[in-house]
Amino acid sequence: MTQHLDVVRVGVAAATTVTVKRCTATDARPQGLVLDADSMLRVADHASPRVVLWNTTAPDTVEIVTTAAGELRIWNVWRDGDLIQAWQGCSGIEVDDEGDDLGLCCTDGHGGSSGDLVVRLSFDRAWTQPATDDGPDDSGQESVPTGPALPIPSTPPRPVPKE
Repeated sequence: MTQHLDVVRVGVAAATTVTVKRCTATDARPQGLVLDADSMLRVADHASPRVVLWNTTAPDTVEIVTTAAGELRIWNVWRDGDLIQAWQGCSGIEVDDEGDDLGLCCTDGHGGSSGDLVVRLSFDRAWTQPATDDGPDDSGQESVPTGPALPIPSTPPRPVPKE
């Protein structure tokens, strides 16, 4: 099933390894993928509740490990000069959730291309289907994506404390 979302929400178990594989990215402007969790996400020997993988600096394949069960929120960002943008203009994510992986085809706010950033996410443990963020919830209120206040800070992740 294909969905069109601003924010992809995935339920994950503790110690789930999420492998993010970048398939393509436009050369028009730097593209990024944000992974945001209620708990820490581990990348190599660093941990942070939010990780931004930029097509200009991140390897093509990155493994991220969740530290607790919960919701993983994913959205696309891009740079316009010195500004980091998200949820502007015609931006969004086309989600292909057929099979065990998630295919994300991200469009930045400039229009024209439906594949400014294309990634594939795989999970080593079961995950729950993404929920839409584009309609009213049970209360009848429109749901609002939970995400960063723009611009997103570009601070490096904190080192993981040694046990």
